[in-house]
Amino acid sequence: MKRAQIILLLLLGKGLTGYGQQPQTYTHLFRAYDDNDIINLPGKGTDRGYSNGTRADYFFINGKPSLFFLNRIMPKAGDSSINTFGFSLMQVIYTPKNVLKRIPERDDYAYAGGLYATHSLTSLNPLKKFSWQTEILLGIMGPAAMAKQTQWQAHKMVGIVRPIGWDYQLKTDLLLNVSVAAEKELMHIGNGVEGIGGAQAFVGTAMNGASLYSLLRFGKMTRYFNGYISQFSTPKGNKSRWQLYGILRPSVDVVLSHALIDGGVFNGRNEPVPIPDPNTDEPIPGERKRTKVVGKLGYGFVLSVGRLAISLTHSTMTELVKGTGAQEIGNISLYFSW
Repeated sequence: MKRAQIILLLLLGKGLTGYGQQPQTYTHLFRAYDDNDIINLPGKGTDRGYSNGTRADYFFINGKPSLFFLNRIMPKAGDSSINTFGFSLMQVIYTPKNVLKRIPERDDYAYAGGLYATHSLTSLNPLKKFSWQTEILLGIMGPAAMAKQTQWQAHKMVGIVRPIGWDYQLKTDLLLNVSVAAEKELMHIGNGVEGIGGAQAFVGTAMNGASLYSLLRFGKMTRYFNGYISQFSTPKGNKSRWQLYGILRPSVDVVLSHALIDGGVFNGRNEPVPIPDPNTDEPIPGERKRTKVVGKLGYGFVLSVGRLAISLTHSTMTELVKGTGAQEIGNISLYFSW
């Protein structure tokens, strides 16, 4: 009888323990995201420079050690880190200021498109308040990226004039890049304000350079280093399942090369743009001169309810090509966790 009572108590205790445990976070996240210079928050839409970026992401937390060799060599933030892996597919589009000219001017942005996939790891350590973020990019630029077809279809849907210079887009080339960023918490006030500093380096055939930035988050939110997915979701069992917080992110980027502006590496950076006829009345444009140091200011907010979230952000960026002026880009992202 005594043995039976012990077994019963053990079973009961196990059941109560299982009942009392609640998941700390969802382990899967899907994000659909769109950058566009027409949806920026000030409402001053344009259609030049970095015109559009459309992306779909799948993020997940792997409960077991990964056997995939890329996952094993990506840097982790320590034994207590929350490691979130990701796979993404993205298309980006660049256009000049004047989309009604058949031959783009050489001192303006070129027509260019990129289509690529990425694999990433976001490793956040909630104890050390430190993170490593790594992304590997593989894709293609040029006509195969289908930027021409995407922009023409989008302009047709909203009734905007069709750009006519896509026959002179930058040539086909390989895009292969690696970026690594490190972040550290600099300050916090309770759970409502966080200040984070970060540095990033990126190298490859797509872009080469580095960035220094800071991130300020404020509002009702889950702490940043408690995991990437938890920034956009709150599972059942929590007292409150919503988050609403603002974001401010200033940065300085040093961009040594940019394939979608300078041209690809393997095709010798040649552009399929003919030299203008000097016998015409049009002035001969100068050569493109790209700015190496770029300042950015990003800001916006995130609203999360349960497993759903939306973010609206805006980025102001100094000119990448001299004479083209600063650029305003808006972003809308939708999140679903499970």
